[in-house]
Amino acid sequence: MKKAIPTDVYDKDGNMIRIDFHDGKGDFVFQAMWDENDEQTSENRVLFREWAYRMAEQLDYEVLK
Repeated sequence: MKKAIPTDVYDKDGNMIRIDFHDGKGDFVFQAMWDENDEQTSENRVLFREWAYRMAEQLDYEVLK
């Protein structure tokens, strides 16, 4: 199984905009984009991370947290 390292990306106001995933060598693999219509709450961020990690696993990546 391939490995993916997630990095949360925020805008200048502290709002999450995406999660970038890189492999163990630091090369970009893919990203999960935040739906800007979703409210920026802690609960929504947790749910978004869970969704993004599940998506990575469906793409046959092991997410290293």
